[in-house]
Amino acid sequence: MNSTGVDAGNRQRTANRRTAAILFAIAAVFFVGFIASRFMGDMATGMTVIGLAVLLFLVVAIGRNLRGGR
Repeated sequence: MNSTGVDAGNRQRTANRRTAAILFAIAAVFFVGFIASRFMGDMATGMTVIGLAVLLFLVVAIGRNLRGGR
């Protein structure tokens, strides 16, 4: 395989790892947020925290795509 094929494979692998890390972080926020909301006793506060965290992840992910993934 030539060097461009290897480069493309590495870039795809890196992009896949980045996507997996973002999805894992979202799942972790939901998991931790759910447990925290149970300990706080107020479900509305827990859902607000989870919603804001997901919104932040979406803004970061969309921002990366708009900038070209740099």
